[in-house]
Amino acid sequence: MKTLKITCVEKGVLINKAFQFDFPNEYTEYEQLTQQEFYDKVHDQDVLIISDLKVDARVLENNPNLKLLALCSTGYDHVDVALLKAKNVKIANIRGYAGDAVAEHAFILMMNLIKNFASQVNAVQQGQWSEGSVSFYLAAPIRELKNKTLAILGKGEIGASLAEKAKAFGMNVIFSERKNAVTCRDGYVPFDQAIQQADVFSLHCELNAETRGMIDADVLSKMKKDSILVNVGRGGLVNNQAVVEALESGHLGGFGADVLDQEPPPKDHPLLNVKHPNVMITAHIAWATDEAQERLFSILESNVNQNIQGHDQNLV
Repeated sequence: MKTLKITCVEKGVLINKAFQFDFPNEYTEYEQLTQQEFYDKVHDQDVLIISDLKVDARVLENNPNLKLLALCSTGYDHVDVALLKAKNVKIANIRGYAGDAVAEHAFILMMNLIKNFASQVNAVQQGQWSEGSVSFYLAAPIRELKNKTLAILGKGEIGASLAEKAKAFGMNVIFSERKNAVTCRDGYVPFDQAIQQADVFSLHCELNAETRGMIDADVLSKMKKDSILVNVGRGGLVNNQAVVEALESGHLGGFGADVLDQEPPPKDHPLLNVKHPNVMITAHIAWATDEAQERLFSILESNVNQNIQGHDQNLV
């Protein structure tokens, strides 16, 4: 096999390990390129390893011999899949590495929100308990997960893992059918019924033209008062302003997310400035446990080795 040129344009998102490729290669890596630097610096490569940068017609023009695009992520909405397939470029993504990690994160958000945990901790830190006259200080109402209904949108690895954890805590778990679906599959509940039954609604579906902004004012108005919304899927699944209004009106009891529609978000992002005490947002780190990062790197390395040697693996 001839020597192939490989460039990793966002090595900074991966653990600090060296790749071991099983074929002759000329390897280059960058900690983190901007999109413009990607265009300017990366040319004539056979394999590209990317995380968040966009792969479009200009990237392909700069790399006419591209054989494989190896993604450091599961999602691929930043890639022009149709264009790459038309050019016979394989696209491999990461699968099966962080299901439990992301499900645990969703569960942590759900548990914190149903207990109004941020308010409880802040009350102690701000001295309100110390200034009280009795042995306890309840800063906000707290509820139990047991016997509450968790509706999950997305029955893949993450959704299934979350369901197991919720059932262990005595929750009633249902899986929601897709919004606007004509029929309802066995084992699912129609979307409109699911959102009305849910004490907690957790999003684990992909972002596409059909799902973008799907959690809008109409959906939120049908949810139970004081219900909780959790999004560890994709930020674009929710209508930001609708969520803000549902929280500030008191209809939605809490909102937890690990993803936003802009990442990193501007400081004035509406969901970072909502006037509601029961909001928890983390910085897209649900996937990033030590164990999951090790698995991600191993799968990524294998995706390159297997696909270059003619063995299809994790192809989009």
